[in-house]
Amino acid sequence: MKRTKRERVRLGVLFVLVSCFFTVVTLRLVHIQIFLSKTYSQIVERQSSGKVAIPAERGVIYDRNGQLVAKNVFQATLYAYPDDKKELKQVAAYLDDLFDLKPGTARSRYELEVRKFRYIKRCLSESLEKRVVADSVPPGLYLRYESQREYPFGPVGKQILGFTDIDNRGQSGFELAFDSMLAGQQGWADIRRDGLRNVFRVKESALVKPVPGQSPVLAVDWRLQEIVEEELMLAVQKYNAASAMAVFLDCNSGDILAMAHYDPNENNRDKPTKLRAITDQFEPGSVFKAFTAAGLLEGGKVDFDDSIFCENGQYKIGRRTLHDDKELGWLNFRKIIELSSNIGIAKLAVAYGGEKLFESYKRFGIGQKLRCGLPGETSGQLMPPKTFSPYNIAALAMGHSVAVNSLQLAAGFAAIANGGELLRPKLLLGHVDENGYVVGRPVKDLIGRAMKAGSTDSLKAFLRGVVVDGTAKPVNSKVVTIAGKTGTAEIPDLENRRYFKNKFIASFAGFFPYERPVVAGVVVCEAPHPVTYGGYTAGPAFRRIAERYTVLNPDQFITPERLLVENTHRLDKTFKVPDFIGRDIRQVKDIAEQKGVKLRGTAAEGTVVWQFPPADRILFETDEVLVMVASPNKKNEFVMADLTGLTVRKAAALLNYLGVNYTIEGNGRVVNQSVRPGENINDNTSCRLKCRPC
Repeated sequence: MKRTKRERVRLGVLFVLVSCFFTVVTLRLVHIQIFLSKTYSQIVERQSSGKVAIPAERGVIYDRNGQLVAKNVFQATLYAYPDDKKELKQVAAYLDDLFDLKPGTARSRYELEVRKFRYIKRCLSESLEKRVVADSVPPGLYLRYESQREYPFGPVGKQILGFTDIDNRGQSGFELAFDSMLAGQQGWADIRRDGLRNVFRVKESALVKPVPGQSPVLAVDWRLQEIVEEELMLAVQKYNAASAMAVFLDCNSGDILAMAHYDPNENNRDKPTKLRAITDQFEPGSVFKAFTAAGLLEGGKVDFDDSIFCENGQYKIGRRTLHDDKELGWLNFRKIIELSSNIGIAKLAVAYGGEKLFESYKRFGIGQKLRCGLPGETSGQLMPPKTFSPYNIAALAMGHSVAVNSLQLAAGFAAIANGGELLRPKLLLGHVDENGYVVGRPVKDLIGRAMKAGSTDSLKAFLRGVVVDGTAKPVNSKVVTIAGKTGTAEIPDLENRRYFKNKFIASFAGFFPYERPVVAGVVVCEAPHPVTYGGYTAGPAFRRIAERYTVLNPDQFITPERLLVENTHRLDKTFKVPDFIGRDIRQVKDIAEQKGVKLRGTAAEGTVVWQFPPADRILFETDEVLVMVASPNKKNEFVMADLTGLTVRKAAALLNYLGVNYTIEGNGRVVNQSVRPGENINDNTSCRLKCRPC
């Protein structure tokens, strides 16, 4: 059909327009793809991808025996990040339904906004987490898993450890002081979204890998820590004290073995804000006479054969009158210390000179921070008086006009016990690296020499006499030999600038065992009544702590126990003890062989029902794990294991589990047992162990 001229013109115009359109589109595509490709690539990348933080795992914490005392658990967190108004409405409606709220409540309660991050609920309960996972949640609502701190021993040791906030940042104690060490560094991962902004791919490898925090090893022995906390609570209850605190150190290394306080009026033991053993300072009273005696011995001005007349209990010095609790007459230097004569020590101190005594106290670290590593440590107060008058010297010699904290007292008595070295109290021993090695060799940090070793021998004998024949007779023990000094000081009434006449700080500081000191420490009771003397309140608490710790570690007080980080020549490989309980012994042997664990079992067939050490304890490769195996046919019948070579503690743990009566001859490791390996065990079985030092 022949077209008219008008139709041909229209078709031509249409052709030109279409050609121009495609030409413009083509030119625009060329412009975008070639000239603007970099700009638009960045826009696409920004809209379809992003970065998400990968939190670093906080380091776990071990005690000196490899016991896990702080670990991480992962808990679900629900949060919102709606990308537009549609998502915002869907998220708000879902949350109203999830939490049974009135329509519209969730939006205002959680302050939901477009492209604003909002936490909805952290640490979700298990039931709520399951529901969210099962539901088809709207875009803009997300579930993530965050690490939270957990303390396996509950409140035990929390005053040392401190706590973290919901973001796993340290807020007090060790968690705060060593937060940078524990926290590590977060990483970053790349994410991809589709056109609906749904995440459809997360790269398997992080752009920046998170660096886990270090896992430190503390000097604290959590077994002793638990004993100390129990005994402080009992002391407060038994002696009607307002509070009590204690510090125990390894007197030969300065390691802090235990520190605690107990105050029945504290509201929250799970989130302690301070450790009063290092933050609270007080006038020590007569316990301070041990440092006065050290100065007198160092000065060489004391003749042990000379006697001092103690004025039958009253002595006027200047315009003041000194008193003794008893009417004491002539006493030699040893008896002055044993019976804690104020008058006797005052006369000797005045004759020696206040300036010299003042310098002696400084050598024991009085009036200075010992820098143990925890926040809040005080320095105490040791200010020189305006004049060293006879009364000022006497007051200082008796432990007045001076303030100390419990850590300083414990460190001072540790110096007396170890031969005169004032060691810096040490809380951190090292850390376990990613390969299981203990990194960091413990080294003594010597602050200075407090006194000569020859002088300490005499002073230690005097302090033993305090317990045997002096003011601390209730401290004398049949289990372990204790030496120390008592203190009973009036509490200052700061408001009225005088002393309370019916409130006292009762204390006992000392060390054990006397023959070869291992542990030094102090127990302080605030305002006990009606019995107020340190020898009858704080002293018995000290004795019970020493006895319980000695019974728990009989071999440690004979030969030095090889502790987790005592690496003198090399770094030892360690391993974490697997959980063997409930497994067949053949499977247990395979696991032990794969992990390089030395195993000692009681039978070749059956199921493991008990193990020592327990699961998750860190041991050296040279150590072994003891397992009790129940026969498949006779599950309630057991046979005796081969105990030779085991430490007393490990052998006793097994016999206690079996309910076997036993006696121990000697110390160290088992060399002979009266019940032979493989013999059946019943209710009447009794075993005698012969032991020798390692």
